[in-house]
Amino acid sequence: MRNRLIYVDNLRSFVIFLVVVMHSNVIYSGMGRWYYTETNFTDLDVVSRTVFGLFGSFALAWFMGFLFFISGYFAAKSLKKKGNPAFIKERIFRLGIPLLFYVFTINPLMIYFFIKHNGLYSYEFMSFTDFYYDMLKGMSFVEGTGPLWFVEALLIFCALYVIVRKIFPVSKEISKPVPSYRKIILLSVLTAAASFAIRLVCPMGTAYGNLQLGFFASYIVLFFLGTNSAEKKWFEKIVSDKNIIYLKLSFFAGIPAWALLMIFGGALSGDMPIGGGFYWQTAVYALWESFIAFMMTIGLIAFFGKKFHRESRLSRFVSQNSFGVYIFHSPIITGIAILCSGIALPMLAKHFIVFPVSYILSLAVSFVLRKIPYLARITA
Repeated sequence: MRNRLIYVDNLRSFVIFLVVVMHSNVIYSGMGRWYYTETNFTDLDVVSRTVFGLFGSFALAWFMGFLFFISGYFAAKSLKKKGNPAFIKERIFRLGIPLLFYVFTINPLMIYFFIKHNGLYSYEFMSFTDFYYDMLKGMSFVEGTGPLWFVEALLIFCALYVIVRKIFPVSKEISKPVPSYRKIILLSVLTAAASFAIRLVCPMGTAYGNLQLGFFASYIVLFFLGTNSAEKKWFEKIVSDKNIIYLKLSFFAGIPAWALLMIFGGALSGDMPIGGGFYWQTAVYALWESFIAFMMTIGLIAFFGKKFHRESRLSRFVSQNSFGVYIFHSPIITGIAILCSGIALPMLAKHFIVFPVSYILSLAVSFVLRKIPYLARITA
């Protein structure tokens, strides 16, 4: 058995669970991009807007950046062990095949069977064969990555990492301590400045090939910080009681800071330019988001390393199926939401019903499909 960091497996499982929760959050808040949404954010009551808004803002600030950080760490370990050719081949197999499967199978099936029912699309009366051919002809597949945009971006980052290390090889491994508080604060500020600059031309919500570039400053920094943590052997040193302070700060300082920004930034009046443009709200939100990304990443690794470093049968089962959940949850949660669309319940109540059911069903689907040997290899 390979030498596994069990707490990292547990944390990765937790974050992928949050991905499912987030997509339910989008469906029932109307805040974000998804295949199907049931309401507009402005039509919600104040309590629902606060709950959906806080979770959406807080989770989006850190959880995908965390996955890039972890991926960067394991990419550096893998590249060192396997060398360039084997590393590239393994990345293409482990990431490229699930991406192509989603783009050319899951996404078109979802669009055809889940979205055409609203009658707004020209393919409402097309056969699936004609619809599929039109998607191929129109190059619609470029934007059909769904949540696997992360896998696409990770492939790009891994390719860049190989190029960087080819030009600037690591000559000698030196064990370094975890970056100091001062360095993390400085990196957070610089990342926020980069996010603000990008959002002047690519506001949040703007996507190119389903990649929302407005969020990529922190993704890039955290990925390469993850590679650095492996090369300089400081990743495991994050696990210490003193670093749990980052997690506490994220909640006890980050949430009040978010609330103050919402109140004084114009959320109550409906004029809240946090997504882009030359506004103080955009700059402050980018700074808040950057701090949350770094503090939650370090704080959660420290916390899980101390509190969740053991494995049970359940946690191992969930860990083994987490990537499968990530790949297959989209049609499951969307289908369940459409089936429940006629139920007269508040959006918040539907959200708290749909996401746990969707997550459990996604685990079950992943478990069954992983019985197929080839699928088990690419969803491990």
